[in-house]
Amino acid sequence: MSGATGSDVAFRVAEQLRAPAPWEVIGERTRKFELHLQGTEIELERGPIAIEGYGIRLFRPRGNVLGTGFQASSDLSAEGISTATSVAETIARHAEFPAKSVDLPGGQARPSDVAIVDRSLWADPTRVVREYVDALLAAFHGRSNAVPSFGSVKATLSEYSLANSSGLKVQFPSTHVELEVAVKAFGGPEGAPPGEYWVTEGSRRLEPKKLPGDVEAWCRYAADVRRAVAPPTGEQAVVLPSEVLAGILPSVLGGRFTGAARLRHIAPEVGSVVGGELATVRDEGDYAWGSGSAPFDDEGAPRGRHPLIEKGTVAGLLYDSLYASALSERSTASAVRSAAGPSGEFRFAHPPGPGVTTLVVAPSNGGSDQELYETAGDGILVTQLGWAYPDPISGTFGGEIRIGYRIRGGKVAEPVRGGTVGGTVLAPKGAPSLLANLEAVGSTATLSGHVATPMVVVRPLSVAGA
Repeated sequence: MSGATGSDVAFRVAEQLRAPAPWEVIGERTRKFELHLQGTEIELERGPIAIEGYGIRLFRPRGNVLGTGFQASSDLSAEGISTATSVAETIARHAEFPAKSVDLPGGQARPSDVAIVDRSLWADPTRVVREYVDALLAAFHGRSNAVPSFGSVKATLSEYSLANSSGLKVQFPSTHVELEVAVKAFGGPEGAPPGEYWVTEGSRRLEPKKLPGDVEAWCRYAADVRRAVAPPTGEQAVVLPSEVLAGILPSVLGGRFTGAARLRHIAPEVGSVVGGELATVRDEGDYAWGSGSAPFDDEGAPRGRHPLIEKGTVAGLLYDSLYASALSERSTASAVRSAAGPSGEFRFAHPPGPGVTTLVVAPSNGGSDQELYETAGDGILVTQLGWAYPDPISGTFGGEIRIGYRIRGGKVAEPVRGGTVGGTVLAPKGAPSLLANLEAVGSTATLSGHVATPMVVVRPLSVAGA
């Protein structure tokens, strides 16, 4: 979707930019709509909360290095643009990058037709958010032992535009949604305190038809929290769904499989072994509905698909224009900008760098979820892991089991809660890690934010519990 979107911030700034090449401008216009719940009552509804802003990046050759300067602003007046440009020029005189030049993307390349816009939400955001909340509350109606204690739905409609001194002019829209619900369960065994299950999800679209099934699962998890016990301690088989892997893989692989990591000498060598035969991972910038997907990267190059790990062997790294130039590589259209929140707004306030978009773990012949439980035999299914704290440098992670289940004889048994599960995502050949210890990978992938992966069985992982 590359046609006009109603916002051309970058183009307007570029027309007034008085700076020698090379330079680039990203523009962003966002509208945010929020609805907050207190129990089953609507406590607050607001929107649109709108903002327009832009970021200017300049490159100034200085012998064997490149001076780079970046400045963001929401002042679109001629004076505001002049001031932002002047600040970027000042920074470029002092900030050095180890590249002699940079090749920015140019022309009017046709992007991939990636699905990242919830069209009904875009057409009437206030109505669609309200209808979604109505459907959410309706799914709780009639339940005597579980209620939402509070929650919120936030929808962000973004319009991006990019322009540079190489003649690039592209623009595209996107939507992001944040859902947060705290579900409280009570009743049943006397003396047991209420159980609570927290839902925190980010996606590209609202899907009210999924709510009845989702709410049923949330209420079950909240009820199971009441009777859950600590898991056993030890090295054991652990089953991880996509929701858990989404909190682990992007930080580690995004920190290690990039040109930035290579420049810091922490990236694995292409051709080195970092996992087992079942570990095949690629970065797909055009994966439908992926939270990191888009038709263009954050420098304006058309996104595509790039292998990172093939059957346990490192197949490639991710580069933006600047790091590709420094390392004599070609850009993989992997420029990303940090965002201030899960909805991806305020990207204009950050310079780009290489990073992951949507990580896809290739399905294998592990079969259905039930077949994976049978493969595990005896172990732990982790349904929700609190704050995995993945370290992009060491590759380690570890988090609290908020709710999970014992697997006994290949079947899901009693709930567990508390304790921690952790390990290392990738390690040199011969060393234990999540990717090296993959025993089974399911046959069907599920999208969770920045990750699309089947459920996996890892044997062993370290569990610290009772």
